Amino acid sequence: MNRATARFRCSDPLAGDFEFADVEDVLDALEAALVSPDTPMLDTARQSWQPVAAHPEVRAAWIERSRFRPPTGTGLTLPELPALAAVAATSGDAESARRREAYARVRGLPVREQVPAEEIPHSGRPLAILVLVGSAVLLGLIGWGIVSLAIRLAAVAAGAAGVAAGS
Repeated sequence: MNRATARFRCSDPLAGDFEFADVEDVLDALEAALVSPDTPMLDTARQSWQPVAAHPEVRAAWIERSRFRPPTGTGLTLPELPALAAVAATSGDAESARRREAYARVRGLPVREQVPAEEIPHSGRPLAILVLVGSAVLLGLIGWGIVSLAIRLAAVAAGAAGVAAGS
């Protein structure tokens, strides 16, 4: 297809890139399973990426086309499009975060860096070692204090009994 006439461009890492001239071509590709409802699609007229099922014109044309289904359940049926909320939940979280960050940088607002959970270093082992060493030091200090107290009490008791502390 000529790039100048392609309004929609779909990019699927498994199937490759597809270009479609209009909404009807997108619906045909959806029916033929060339693209899925969650395939990212660029609408060159709107200059926006979104899943195929989230595009308002595709959804409206899909509903219009589904009116022409045969009345019996034995005929061909169109696959059901997922709800918009389900499509929105699975698409663009990383993209929207990048856009918010870019907007904040352009406006000069403070940018919160978000580190994914898998990139956060796990410091469980050094913390456990630190707790063990701290506990050992604390127990040593308590033991030293008890022994020192016992030695002083023994000296006081010996002095009270009239026994020399050195003998």
